[in-house]
Amino acid sequence: MLIQHHEYDVVVTAVASVGSAVLTDGREGFIDQAKHPSWWSDTPRASVGDRMRAVVLDATRTPPRLSALPSDIRIARSLRHTEPLERLCPPPPRSSGRDVKWAAVEEALGVVLPADYKRLVRTYGGGVFAGLIWLLEPGCPDAMYDLVTQAAERLEDLAGFWDMGEAKPPELDEEGVRLVPWGYVEGAGHVLYWLVRPGVEPEEWTVILNEGRGPLWEATPVSCSRFVHDVVAGTTTSYYFTDVDEMVDPEDRNRFRSHAQILDRTS
Repeated sequence: MLIQHHEYDVVVTAVASVGSAVLTDGREGFIDQAKHPSWWSDTPRASVGDRMRAVVLDATRTPPRLSALPSDIRIARSLRHTEPLERLCPPPPRSSGRDVKWAAVEEALGVVLPADYKRLVRTYGGGVFAGLIWLLEPGCPDAMYDLVTQAAERLEDLAGFWDMGEAKPPELDEEGVRLVPWGYVEGAGHVLYWLVRPGVEPEEWTVILNEGRGPLWEATPVSCSRFVHDVVAGTTTSYYFTDVDEMVDPEDRNRFRSHAQILDRTS
């Protein structure tokens, strides 16, 4: 059975005026004509034997409907772990998400941000998951939790540590690799970064944690939304959250509190 929002490598087995039949690992699917790039661009039309990347839009239909549009693939990547997180840790009744001008934020950072992170900000806004993980957001009135401000400050701090002889994580040895912070661990002071690598799509960036009171680093090859979800669910492989049940107040385990709520700016 094909899984909703998941991506597959597919091969076209038949073409009709309404779309293309595809096959992946022995499972059938269908790509509507408007869900193939040729409908929107000069890309050649689908033909039997073509291989492409596609994402499941509707797994309940027979055969399941897929899309090969890059925009649909990006959207699906944002939903794959944010939807389970929303079920596990419901957003506030009144959304605290901000209307972010993403183009300006990305220009300031010099990177295009992952779709799942943008969805988290739209859905939750800045704040803390399970009393542990602060989500940085663009435009936060508190500079400590503002994405753009922290991107500059954290990199300046790291440069100072490295100039004093502290070892860089080996993941930074690759030319062109950089770090962008997206989260902060309450109490422990750990900082959560994206490991931004040349040629790697934002949705495929690795999460890398820097100890708050030490020089150690830990890389976890998942998206930021998957990382938060796994910590809240207690399924994370991160060493720093192996005792999450002891770290979190039971009342906070499945709760998100916005920055405004924490500062008593909302009821």
